[in-house]
Amino acid sequence: MPELPEVETIKLQLKKEILNKKIKEVLIKDKRPIKQISSQKFKSQIEGKSIRDILRRGKVLIIKLEDNLFLIIHLRISGWLILGREIEKFARVIFKLLDNRLLNFCDQRVLGEIRLIEDWRNLPQILEMGPEPLELNKDNFIKLFEGKKTKIKPLLMDQTFLAGVGNVYAQESLFCAGVHPERTTHSLNKSQRGKIYDCLIPILKQAINRKGSSVDTYRQINGEEGQYRSLLKVYQREVQPCVRCKMPIKRKVIAGRGTYFCPRCQK
Repeated sequence: MPELPEVETIKLQLKKEILNKKIKEVLIKDKRPIKQISSQKFKSQIEGKSIRDILRRGKVLIIKLEDNLFLIIHLRISGWLILGREIEKFARVIFKLLDNRLLNFCDQRVLGEIRLIEDWRNLPQILEMGPEPLELNKDNFIKLFEGKKTKIKPLLMDQTFLAGVGNVYAQESLFCAGVHPERTTHSLNKSQRGKIYDCLIPILKQAINRKGSSVDTYRQINGEEGQYRSLLKVYQREVQPCVRCKMPIKRKVIAGRGTYFCPRCQK
């Protein structure tokens, strides 16, 4: 699933390419991703509108249109966006701009969601989101753990705890911090919690600079893969030697998600 760095990359690239452009036509090849509004109304309310701003909250992309309408795009596990001149394979909804470029919402498994609403801040999943990690200082990050007793890796992925962090960057941050993904949060002292912050924030920033990690279907809007995957230290590296101690990386299912870690470096 695209996480904070991937969605932030898409946001920045779209702002550069389509800000203030007008949507001439909406082509709906598959209505399933469109939620809580009919296809006909979706088309009629968007066609002819200009794009005024592009935002991100957690893993959610928010496109502000004229008349204070907001196009909400959640790529979920298998979605991606491509801007080009052709209709892409697996394109479900296509936004045709006045210059005839096409913004393709692609989703092979049709798990992503598109909504058109008047105030994105009132969307239930937005209301429930925790703080943005890149907006937190170290002290406030450490305070988030107060009263928490769950395992650290599922907690980092909990969007009500912290917005935007998912399976990939939770694992990478815990490896960097030397913390086992099954450690309970109340067993971590202040220094260890601070170390997670010191790892998480630079990793997220570097991943944004490298245009994200293409570990599944994620692509940049030009179709190219993100460049951060080669820098991943543990994710999808089962049995490969740890970059620090050379012990084979292990994989274990934790809270229903495949998790990679070094049994020697992470305690």
